[in-house]
Amino acid sequence: MLSDLRRVLDYEMTLAEWIGAALLAAVPYLVVGVVWSLTHTADLAGLGAPEKAAAFVWAVVSWPVLLVADVCTP
Repeated sequence: MLSDLRRVLDYEMTLAEWIGAALLAAVPYLVVGVVWSLTHTADLAGLGAPEKAAAFVWAVVSWPVLLVADVCTP
């Protein structure tokens, strides 16, 4: 078990592999964020265009926090 862990931790990645791993992690996160933001637009109703765009981007990035706040709010 320890030798398997050591073998995994000793693996060296190239820059392209790091970029690919980051993209593989970021794409599902951003897709869920866009879906969350598109289905929860009630807070954007009274905002102007620049504020609405900034709030939408913020909602895409911070969707896990917004999900917890939505679930925990009575």
